[in-house]
Amino acid sequence: MFQGDVKSKFFEDTNATSNTYVAAAARPTTTFTLANSSFGTNTGRKITATTLGDESTITVTVVGTDVNGDSVTEVITLPGSASTTSGTTAFFQTITSATVSAQPAANVSLGMTDDVAGGIFAGRTRVRQMQVSSGGSAGNVEVRDASTAGTTGITVRTTATADDNTTINIPQDGVLFKNGAYVTFAETECTAVTAYFDG
Repeated sequence: MFQGDVKSKFFEDTNATSNTYVAAAARPTTTFTLANSSFGTNTGRKITATTLGDESTITVTVVGTDVNGDSVTEVITLPGSASTTSGTTAFFQTITSATVSAQPAANVSLGMTDDVAGGIFAGRTRVRQMQVSSGGSAGNVEVRDASTAGTTGITVRTTATADDNTTINIPQDGVLFKNGAYVTFAETECTAVTAYFDG
């Protein structure tokens, strides 16, 4: 059944994983000075915190927007040793502020993992076509239903050749995503995606 006009949305993020991309190593008394507050074109990343020692009594509150452009806040509990946290659960498309609960004893920096996500469409839609560009390592680009952690409805395999482009045409009515469509990939495996969908 016809759902509406076909639209396209482009996602690109070529930023390598970094422990200091969001905020350089420092001992803020309240708020970090942000080095970068966004990541790519229509993309979000999971935020990490790197410590030089035991800062386990301190938290960092990250405020920004998610891949739908909605407000999101997440609290990171700093590690108990010199290490890097595994990152936030939420993907942040933009960051408004990052605030510590108390001044850390040693430097703390904020960065991001190589996980990338983007919101194709927040409501019911059908994805008709996908174009993906490899980041240089073979991997999967996935389109998920309802959220960035939802059930995978489409998987496109990238090649191990950087900037190699793959296009898939989905037959008939495309793939239905009842609760919204979200793309996820690793920056090392994919740098750009164009999704064609009913919108």
